[in-house]
Amino acid sequence: MAVNYSNIDALFVGAEREGRAFLFEHEVYAILREAGMETPRTLLVEGRPVSRNDLAPFRSESLVLKIVSPHIVHKTDAGGVKFVRNDPEEVNREVRKMVETVPAKFAAWARTFGRHGNADLPDQAEVAAGIRGVLISEMVAFSKTGFGTELLLGVRNSREFGPVLTFGAGGLDVEYLSERLKPGRAKAMLSPHLVERKEIGAVLAGAAVTDKLIREFRGQPPLLKEETLAETAARFAGLAAHYSPFGDAPFVIEEAEINPLVIKDGIPLPLDGVCRFSRRGKVPSGPPIDRIRHLLEPESIGIIGVSEKMNIGHIILNNILKNGFPKEGVFVVKPGLAEIEGCRCVPAVADLPKAVDMFVLTLAADQCYDVMKELAEKEKARSVIIIAGGMGEKEGTQSIETRIKDVLSRGRKEGKLTPVVNGGNCLGISSVPGKYDTTFITDHKLPRPKGGRTGLVYISQSGAFMITRMNALMDLGPRYGISLGNQLDLRVSDYLNYLKDDPEAKLFAVYVEGFQPGDGLNTARAAKEILAKGDRIIVLYKAGRSAEGRAATSSHTASVAGDYNISKAVLEQAGVFVADDIREFETWLRNAPLLAGKTVHGNRAGLLSNAGFECVIMSDTLANGERLELANFGSSAQARINEALRPLGIDKLQDVHNPLDVTPVANDAAFAGCVEAVLGDDGVDCAVISNVPMTPAMQTLPAGEGHAEDFKRAGTAAMRIIDLFHSTDKPFVVNIDAGEVYDPLAGMFEMSGVPVFRRCDEAVRFLRRYIAFRLR
Repeated sequence: MAVNYSNIDALFVGAEREGRAFLFEHEVYAILREAGMETPRTLLVEGRPVSRNDLAPFRSESLVLKIVSPHIVHKTDAGGVKFVRNDPEEVNREVRKMVETVPAKFAAWARTFGRHGNADLPDQAEVAAGIRGVLISEMVAFSKTGFGTELLLGVRNSREFGPVLTFGAGGLDVEYLSERLKPGRAKAMLSPHLVERKEIGAVLAGAAVTDKLIREFRGQPPLLKEETLAETAARFAGLAAHYSPFGDAPFVIEEAEINPLVIKDGIPLPLDGVCRFSRRGKVPSGPPIDRIRHLLEPESIGIIGVSEKMNIGHIILNNILKNGFPKEGVFVVKPGLAEIEGCRCVPAVADLPKAVDMFVLTLAADQCYDVMKELAEKEKARSVIIIAGGMGEKEGTQSIETRIKDVLSRGRKEGKLTPVVNGGNCLGISSVPGKYDTTFITDHKLPRPKGGRTGLVYISQSGAFMITRMNALMDLGPRYGISLGNQLDLRVSDYLNYLKDDPEAKLFAVYVEGFQPGDGLNTARAAKEILAKGDRIIVLYKAGRSAEGRAATSSHTASVAGDYNISKAVLEQAGVFVADDIREFETWLRNAPLLAGKTVHGNRAGLLSNAGFECVIMSDTLANGERLELANFGSSAQARINEALRPLGIDKLQDVHNPLDVTPVANDAAFAGCVEAVLGDDGVDCAVISNVPMTPAMQTLPAGEGHAEDFKRAGTAAMRIIDLFHSTDKPFVVNIDAGEVYDPLAGMFEMSGVPVFRRCDEAVRFLRRYIAFRLR
């Protein structure tokens, strides 16, 4: 069905002329009907009595009267809702009574409950003058079977992601369930710009209430068809996408909500509706991302703020040179000197012999504007890194950012060579292809990994977060380490869009406290394109989740943290893995890429150990989550397991079941044989293989004095498991629950590309989250 958006625009225009930035309930219903959704029959009574002919179209024996006033939001509290018989005499009497009594009731309510310091509430006379009429609505006899019979369907325009649709239980259930259900189960959220129409049903299924609506419940047939629910949400989402700040419509739906939405004869019907709107403003254009090439792979570098003594600027200069950047390509703005560290010095920005590809600005925040102005006006740089701390964080420095943004905007409008800017308040950038490092941490404080082999890219709003992860994961040297800082110009999405076609950029580690306006959606869109290539992974940590955390971000990298649940929902729909904590963030960076070539056929897990306690703990951990269940071993697998255990008599000690405890008696042949049987079972989709290595029956030590073991010997369990990992398409992880004596064994698995853990519960938790993520 084609939507007549001109009719909807006319409703917004009419409200705007009356000085309203919201719609009345009957106007909301009109919009929903234009979108193809069914609504109750209504009639607005404005100062005239109704006749029997007026009420004839109403099918219900009872009607609902609702006051219509721009001043009254809580209609019930002001006596503005009344149930009456479908009779013109009673309707007219109650309409007159409502119009006469509501102003006084509202004034009494405001005195008792409504003010609380709000001096803007209208007085009784203003309320009386503002009454537009009374809305007559048919009484909807809807299905009432307890929880889930009243629903909520809403959309809110978020600063970071634009419109986000929400679906879940409504009425009086919504707040209660939101506080008590598992995260993500109280309601489903989606971006109308990101989720395709055919995907909407699957997203709605994430809400706890959906199952009750579309399936039999306690002998009762489903309340509605799954496709009907999805179609209703799709039509509502279509409205939100059209009236988005990123669309072409003249208006933006800031917030719209149907609560409650009920089901009558298999059809969703709204019983109330609200909508706030605004005029669409101009969406500023982003920076020219092709200039990022000069930032990440410069052929010339300029720098200002370098002292002859060892200050931040001098440390950065040394780090640039230590990473292999040629001295002849570096120019230091330093009056009075001919050279520093073998690099040519010039007295001022204007004296740079040419426009440098990258300029590093290490001066204090209050000195940055003049330098940026000169760089732009003299066209001396294609990109700039502003290191300056405190910019945008300390009171009074916000104007510096604004003035710099004005310089950039003016230069780009005039067609001048205007730089793209990373920062301010950032730690700098390290680039293996660019052969430089502009972070101001010395080597003895932060030993540099030999970067680039993993295709890892850090994009971090916090420089400290980035370098602590780099230090903790020394073996995962990054190709690029990008500290964004305040995102004055370049944002998260700009780097993702630039790097999406880099075949060497395989693993993105992103830390965000707050997105710039609209950049949450842009980031999700860019991520979806990257992940569509099939061989990429994006792991993201979103900070500022709590009220306290959001407050803290306002004093750190000058960010504004948005709603965490919205960020998580939209980014996950784009395919991004959003880590719950830092440990999980690091675990995914280390292990998820190793499983990238595996195929997830389902969620049936096989668990195997040579220790009974691990079997119990792994079962408990598996049961405490979603999406993973114990596989039932097939007869062929059971026979192979018994065959592997029979030479040692273990088949007489243990029955074959999942989890499989092969006991400490199992030697390398028995252990490896059981692993191969489990992973060869068509009923097993994934596995955790755990080994308590102190058993004397297995080769778990490297060759050395005092023993005859060597886990690298042909035929050992370790070698066979490594071979199996590279020959099967099923994802599995290994666990070595022991101390540093067994670090060589764990290290061999790591060097062979096998995901290895040191606690069995952590191994199961990772696999559980990984399988759930891949099956979304």
